[in-house]
Amino acid sequence: MERIEVYPYHRIKEAPGRKLLEKKRELIKSIKKAKPGQWIPYQVNLAQVWKVLLTTEVLVLSLMSFIMARASVLGELLPFMFAFTAAFSRKRPITGLAMAVGAAAGLIGSSASINIYVNIITLIVLLSLINHIKLPTDKYWWGIPFVCLTSIFLVKSLFQLKSGISFYGEMVIIFESLIAGILTFVFMVASDTIKKKKALSLFALEDIAAFLIIGIGLIMGVNGFELAGLSLSSILCRLGILAAAFLWGPGQATMVGVMVGLTPSITSSLFTLSVGLYTLSGLLAGLFRNLGKLGIIIGFMLGTMAFSLFIPETHETVLGIWETAIACLVFFLLPESFNNTVKRVPALTTLANRESSLPMAAECLKTEAIGRIKGFARVFDEIAGTLEGPGKTSSVGQETSYLNYLYDEISSGFCHQCLHYEKCWEKYCYKTSKEILDLFTIAEKAGSIAYEDCSPDFRRSCLYSRDIVNLINYLFASLRLNEYWKSRLDESCSMISRQIQGISRVIENLADDYDDNTVIDYTLKEKIKKDLKKMNIRLIDVTPIKTAAAHLYVKIIMNSCSDGQYCENHVVPAVSAVLGEKVEVLDKNCPCFMGKGNCEFILSRACTYRVTTGVAQVGKETVCGDNYTIASIQECKELIALSDGMGVGEEACVQSRSAVRMLETLLEAGFDKSVALNTINSTLLLRSSRENFATLDIAMIDLYTAEVDFIKTGSVPSFLKRGTQVEVISASSLPVGIIENMDIFTDSRRMIARDLLVMISDGVLDFSNSAPNEDSTAWIEDLLQMVESKEPQLIAEMIINRALSMCKGKPHDDMTVICTYLDLNL
Repeated sequence: MERIEVYPYHRIKEAPGRKLLEKKRELIKSIKKAKPGQWIPYQVNLAQVWKVLLTTEVLVLSLMSFIMARASVLGELLPFMFAFTAAFSRKRPITGLAMAVGAAAGLIGSSASINIYVNIITLIVLLSLINHIKLPTDKYWWGIPFVCLTSIFLVKSLFQLKSGISFYGEMVIIFESLIAGILTFVFMVASDTIKKKKALSLFALEDIAAFLIIGIGLIMGVNGFELAGLSLSSILCRLGILAAAFLWGPGQATMVGVMVGLTPSITSSLFTLSVGLYTLSGLLAGLFRNLGKLGIIIGFMLGTMAFSLFIPETHETVLGIWETAIACLVFFLLPESFNNTVKRVPALTTLANRESSLPMAAECLKTEAIGRIKGFARVFDEIAGTLEGPGKTSSVGQETSYLNYLYDEISSGFCHQCLHYEKCWEKYCYKTSKEILDLFTIAEKAGSIAYEDCSPDFRRSCLYSRDIVNLINYLFASLRLNEYWKSRLDESCSMISRQIQGISRVIENLADDYDDNTVIDYTLKEKIKKDLKKMNIRLIDVTPIKTAAAHLYVKIIMNSCSDGQYCENHVVPAVSAVLGEKVEVLDKNCPCFMGKGNCEFILSRACTYRVTTGVAQVGKETVCGDNYTIASIQECKELIALSDGMGVGEEACVQSRSAVRMLETLLEAGFDKSVALNTINSTLLLRSSRENFATLDIAMIDLYTAEVDFIKTGSVPSFLKRGTQVEVISASSLPVGIIENMDIFTDSRRMIARDLLVMISDGVLDFSNSAPNEDSTAWIEDLLQMVESKEPQLIAEMIINRALSMCKGKPHDDMTVICTYLDLNL
């Protein structure tokens, strides 16, 4: 009994149609056994039919079929009805029957110029073919659209043959069948999405496009429905534009406005003014997006009222304003969860499932940008080479061309009319040429030639010897004048060529220093959003950005507060707790109306140190030639720069101001210090052919580590005070704008809290009563050692006053003192 037995077996394949034959036999037996008036199989089927017909899904599909039957293209084509029925009724005969009834009702109630009976018959044939033709599963995606296309084409072509062949009618049938086939494929995507019950977060772009086209068909179908003269389709179009402006901004709202504005033109053959109305209203609504729903409504109303001025019919204008008001009211009553629901669809967001491809795309963009910038530099090089020309012509060739010109002017020009021309220039050509060459030699050496300088033989043999002498003097004067202007032109071209080459080098240096290894930390982004949501802080968007130097910036967008301090009082402590380090608001952009719209601000790691500065300045003339800048640049660095232009007054001020502004701009853009200085040097060299230079004294303090980098180009010493000790930091280098390849002096120091940095211009040390061998900086060192004040402004004024007293109140140059005090950021 415990023995295991294995019995082999195989299935017997049933003959085709055997199951159908069995069903027919059972049906015949039930009919024979049934009493009069009692047919059990059909009673059961009728109950199942009513059960299916009364489901919500079938009722909704029937209603949509009713609306789709009214969506006509150019007033006589109904591709939406056939495509929608074919896509949603396959393998569902009862559902297809209900949809056919709804579509037939829509056709009967439609006011379009269409043949109702032909379309109803075509729809019935289409439903019969779809539910009875067996297609393999892998061929459904092209089989159903093909069946829809061929059904419409064949049935309507047969009716066309009955009424008479018409080329226009047949083209309309072909056009309608092709559109219906394409729409069937699109609607099958939506049908498959509904059957799979796909979540919103899994929606792809093709799913969204399919439902969007269904929405367009529904809007076209309700085009004829009106309530108190107000069009339902117009209200829905306006509502869609408002939603697009709220979700995505002016660009997408304008695009949606164009799309829905063209819908009435598709329905009929007339081009309406709704395109301009919806486009302008969508643009203005998107531009007012930062003010929230109320701002979007104001922008949309402004667009509607502005465009209404161009509509001559007053009645339509009033109805349009009422339709806009109803759409705005519905939009204003939309719940806050609407925005969050849409954001659950990644395909509708900015990143759209492309986070993994962003680093690669950024690298490609970086490479492309560098290539384009270097391409610009090569263009300037080519222009400079063109202006420079092929090089200087050899002196031998130039002299030969001059001689040819002179001989030609005398022989062919002046002597050609003379009676002795053949004797002089043909019979005795060599002798005449030598005499003329001797005259050229005298004129070239002496600058001109007198008649007495000519040989006696030449004066006897030539009838017009005096006139030839005058002609030679004139020709040589013309040659010298031409040579002068030619040299000036060559100098100008050479100078322009050098300037363009300098611009090319500047552009190339900027391209070489371009480094954009900035990335977005998506893991940190999700962590910040999740943790701040637990703290009941609602954020619209957060973007943590990490630079190439590992510095972190967090850009946050949220609803605006009423006082502008919510970010500092609530968000900063919350983000600091999430990151585990102190952060502070680096920059913020609040809306014009507090409490309305969105607020954007950037958080960065809080600096360890802070600086306080003081500046004192005195000019020799009305305008001081010294310029300075004190700026906080990226990555928590403080820039202090002092520039002294050549000379004094307005011209020196222009030079130093240009150098300081360019330096600050380049450093704020993220370029390296050496690249910035080389760029300034090249730019000053390009200004003119005369001397044009400026000194630069730069200190860049890292407020994280208190390290300071000194860069000096032609500037006087700086002073670093720590307690009672004073250190002098000096360098010997040329100012910028003198030579092309300059040497840059750089030095670094580590400052500590309560250190004082003093930077001065050369006018502070330039006073007449100083002895030639005396250290001109000694008095500043002594003064700083005695000063106990921690106020940088007071110390700067003390140094200026001492310098003025030493030069008896008459400075020999512009004076500037900048004091910087470093302390802990508590």
